[in-house]
Amino acid sequence: MGIRSKATAAWNELKQKLQDKQNRQRVMEEIQKRLKQGREAIDRVEKELRDPENQARLENKLRDARLKVSRAKAEFNRKKTQAVSYARENPEKALVVAAAAGALAGAVWAALRRKK
Repeated sequence: MGIRSKATAAWNELKQKLQDKQNRQRVMEEIQKRLKQGREAIDRVEKELRDPENQARLENKLRDARLKVSRAKAEFNRKKTQAVSYARENPEKALVVAAAAGALAGAVWAALRRKK
């Protein structure tokens, strides 16, 4: 049963209960209780977001992530430079390696297409 059908069923059940005058007050109290719980949850999340310790922890994680990205970029550029210089020094070997990589990629692609 999908979420939409569950919500529709719950809504229809709630409408039936509301028609009963005795249950109307209980339903309103339940709604108010749930709204209060939702407000309290939002207040807790906002408090956690405003907490200086959490902000400092998030800033540290963000700084670490930026450092890792910059290191990865530097490593990529270094490897790219090495690959280009190797290809210039050994064009025949580079051509063979590129052809082998292309053949391997084509074989993997063909194998994956067959499984579908």
